[in-house]
Amino acid sequence: MVNFKKLLQETLEDNRIEALMESREYTEDERVYMRGYNAALSDMLEDFNAEYNEFMENVNKIHLN
Repeated sequence: MVNFKKLLQETLEDNRIEALMESREYTEDERVYMRGYNAALSDMLEDFNAEYNEFMENVNKIHLN
């Protein structure tokens, strides 16, 4: 789980840098797609952060069933 969060954060940072200093020229459609993709990744990270502690509490509970 920690690796997933780290990978998500690294991907967001790489994409942010790419948006600031493009490695090639992008079309407007590609830029719109990249903004949407980054927004989706950001939402995933936000949801992950919000639910991670609750998830870990449930994993660490002892279940008799």
